Amino acid sequence: MSKKAILLGLDGSAQSRYAAEISWAIAKSSDRPVNAQHVVDSLAAWDFLGFDIAGFIGSGPYFAAHETMRNSLYSIGQNLVDVYKTLSESSGVPGETYLDEGTTIRELCWRAKDHELVILGHRSTGMGSPDEDKRKIPRRSVAETLTHYCPRPLLIVQDRCKLWSKMRIVLSTSQIPSTLLESCLSFASSLNITPMLRYLFTVEHGHSGENDLTAPDGLRVVTDLTRLVPSLSQAKIEVKTTNNLNNYLKADAEEDQDTLLVVPVSDVAGVRRTCFGTPPDEMVRYLNHPAILFWMEENEISQPIESKVSSSAQS
Repeated sequence: MSKKAILLGLDGSAQSRYAAEISWAIAKSSDRPVNAQHVVDSLAAWDFLGFDIAGFIGSGPYFAAHETMRNSLYSIGQNLVDVYKTLSESSGVPGETYLDEGTTIRELCWRAKDHELVILGHRSTGMGSPDEDKRKIPRRSVAETLTHYCPRPLLIVQDRCKLWSKMRIVLSTSQIPSTLLESCLSFASSLNITPMLRYLFTVEHGHSGENDLTAPDGLRVVTDLTRLVPSLSQAKIEVKTTNNLNNYLKADAEEDQDTLLVVPVSDVAGVRRTCFGTPPDEMVRYLNHPAILFWMEENEISQPIESKVSSSAQS
């Protein structure tokens, strides 16, 4: 992936401020510009006010109310962009600012295509699992929805954090394109942070977190990965077992706040899933980690690692 700008999704929340701060830290460490985008979602305002057919008082008052809301949203957005620009310039971070109108997800995805990385703030639900979520129909946030459509790697920032010293790529399958892992390692190198890879085996019985690097399955995984992605030889590789993947992920995320958690995401027939088989929005909703980097497949998806291993073994 060539060196391009970072796209920062901008709103008025504290989490957006945290996202801006970490984007500036990444920019300074890797010589990347940061472009900030705020979207005035006037369509959402109309959904709130609009009716297909006028009822008791006609549609005129609603058109007038929508225009007032739209103007207010534009005024807030312009103020937000202006303040951000002043702060980013004082921080010595170059970049452009955009004030767009439309559907937030669509506009973010359209801008994202010309960027290397998208960073977005998100307010954590504070709930650790669906069992704790008492909402009958949980409403997706912008960050949660974007995990399904963003065309570039997506960093979700949920709390204030500093630039990390380590990056941990967490896997539970070797059916990951080698180009995806190579891109992750290249990003870690550009930030001068130490890459690590943790491979999780799910077992019915056994001690959760047990290191199986010397077990036959663990050795096979390490051998296959390093053969197909030579740059992984420079990374620390851990192979561990767990009998509850969700609980292990939560514990793993809380283990070291100085480590950037990276979760590969694959697209199969237009449906995105993490390497754990879960929808990526659920990980954002229930994994209370300061920052989670969802790394999407490249546009030109290579063969999965397991397929490449089979091919190389036959030859």
